[in-house]
Amino acid sequence: MFSAMAKSKSKTEASPDTDTAPTEPTPRPVSTCGSEHLLMTTRRQASEQYAKAAKAEKAYRTKKRAALARANYNETKTHFKEAFSHLWLALKGVFPVIKNSRYLLGERRDKRRQEAEKKKREKNLERKKKLEEQLAKEEAEAEADGKKGEDKSEE
Repeated sequence: MFSAMAKSKSKTEASPDTDTAPTEPTPRPVSTCGSEHLLMTTRRQASEQYAKAAKAEKAYRTKKRAALARANYNETKTHFKEAFSHLWLALKGVFPVIKNSRYLLGERRDKRRQEAEKKKREKNLERKKKLEEQLAKEEAEAEADGKKGEDKSEE
């Protein structure tokens, strides 16, 4: 901020005398003002404190995230161990299942056959019942016709 003002003054002073600008900026005189020195010192200290705080905050976040990542890693590792042990058990169990699958299929086939036979029996019983009812009805009608015939012959 201060150096920009000093440069602009030196250029304006040099330009009316000569058309060419000086190649090197003129050195700025050392300020004897105590408040300017105090401001510069305060600014430098604040900048250093900010840098330290930012560094500490970054370290804290890194440490916190590392702890979470470590916990997630350990949990995931445990899950993978369990998964592989379960996979191994599944692979060990699949071969006997394949070997004995014909018995499972046979059992299902027998169950379906028994259910079909049960339905067939029920259907046959129902037909038989209907036929018996029909025969009883026909016999009742025949008897009624026979009685009417006897009544007519008696007259």
